[in-house]
Amino acid sequence: MVPESVDESFEFINYPDDDVTGSPKYQEGRGQRSKPSSRNSEYGWLNDGESSRGPAVTAEMFQQMFDEDGRIVDEHSLRKAVFMGGVDVSVRREVWQFLFGLYPCTSTAREREEILLDYIMKYHEQKTRWKTMLVLDSKPGATPLEQGLIGRYQMEDPSHQLQSPTTPPHGVMSPIELHVKNESAARVSVDQPDFSILSKNFSNIDVTTPEMRQKIDFIKIQSQVFVNRQKVDVKNLWTHIRVIDKDVPRTDRDQEYFSGNCNPHLTVLRDILVTFAAFHPGIGYAQGMNDILARFLVVFDSEVEAYWCFRNYLDRIQEEFTEEGMMKKINLVVMLLREMDPELLDHLNSNDLGDLMFCHRWLLLGFKREFSFVDSLRCFEILSSHHLELSSMEAENARRKEVMKEFENFAYIFPGGGTRSEQLTVSLDYTFELFMCLALLMDCKPDLLTCVDSAMVFCTINGLKINLEETLTKAAKLFYQYCKKTVEESFLMIDPPKIAASKR
Repeated sequence: MVPESVDESFEFINYPDDDVTGSPKYQEGRGQRSKPSSRNSEYGWLNDGESSRGPAVTAEMFQQMFDEDGRIVDEHSLRKAVFMGGVDVSVRREVWQFLFGLYPCTSTAREREEILLDYIMKYHEQKTRWKTMLVLDSKPGATPLEQGLIGRYQMEDPSHQLQSPTTPPHGVMSPIELHVKNESAARVSVDQPDFSILSKNFSNIDVTTPEMRQKIDFIKIQSQVFVNRQKVDVKNLWTHIRVIDKDVPRTDRDQEYFSGNCNPHLTVLRDILVTFAAFHPGIGYAQGMNDILARFLVVFDSEVEAYWCFRNYLDRIQEEFTEEGMMKKINLVVMLLREMDPELLDHLNSNDLGDLMFCHRWLLLGFKREFSFVDSLRCFEILSSHHLELSSMEAENARRKEVMKEFENFAYIFPGGGTRSEQLTVSLDYTFELFMCLALLMDCKPDLLTCVDSAMVFCTINGLKINLEETLTKAAKLFYQYCKKTVEESFLMIDPPKIAASKR
């Protein structure tokens, strides 16, 4: 029986039978609700386990998403496909170009040629600028290592270094001559713009044609104006370079892409990090950025594309690299755990472990250390799809459908007795990665309940054997259970008028 007030165009959500939080599914007095088969539910994959999340996005699937001009027709469908199955390695580079904002989904193939050319020239001018500034700030006769142009790990033989221009053996070099020679040396130290990635992306481009050379010259002037408007604080940059040169040689050296002595990819990694620090003084460089950049560099194998996607990603999460920002993020995990599993949080609080600081690495690196490198790439792209967020269409539809179920339930059991007691409040700060944290905590809840000190907690967390697909499925269940919980808490049971009158 469905009341007339219910909009029958809504499809009621059928949540998974197992409640991963262990909390009661229904409040007393609300009555049992029918549970149709998961096959009839949009969210049936949550019941079916690993095999039904969805296939990885393939080259064929990706090509079908474009119109004849090269625009992605439906960005939502792309992000949903990435969330459900990740991306096949054969097309990962192309998908990430859109996923991380290198190109707008609405751009045509022709427009992307112009965008990429602009990226190439701007990055080249930025890198040239900071290298020039370092040389000009150095002492006469300083080596590239002393100038900050390279790190010690980039040299085959540190005892035989090329010297920068020095004072001539007979006579004294004027300050102006020294300035000109140093500036020339700095510019020589920077390679020419890497136009090879143009042909990698657009096979029909020929950079040697007069028309293209004219276009490149024009964009170069624009890029120089863009870069020269930005101040480079050399003293501050040196502070970041020292930290970068400690972190770069330790970055994913177990991966073939970064393994071996004098690996050229480490040089690219360093140059990107220094370029970012030079032109983003508000955040500079912080430990962990090298791990994030390594993903982009492995996928794109292109300095320019890796830099701009890394920059776009950091623009969104840069606050999390500050102490205040990370504490805010961890506090959100605490708040979400309080809502979904107060028993576990109470236990941790009783043993002074309720700050959940052990979640710091999960959040900062996007669970990179919790999975193999291959799985960490899939996890990164799935989280970065932002398909399942509390501000997304999926969450809004889930809440609307659950509201209709609540009205139906009240009207059926207590005609005239159910009421919406308050406005629906949802914390949009609870991102999907926080539900991932919650899923991992639920996985080891029995063990955590036996922990009485931080050493036991860290031992438990570090001993987790995590399956990515299972964790994503559990996180999605928790996500939809939170949507359901927020709706239920906005309703209040009251006595129907007739029943209330009979009690007098």
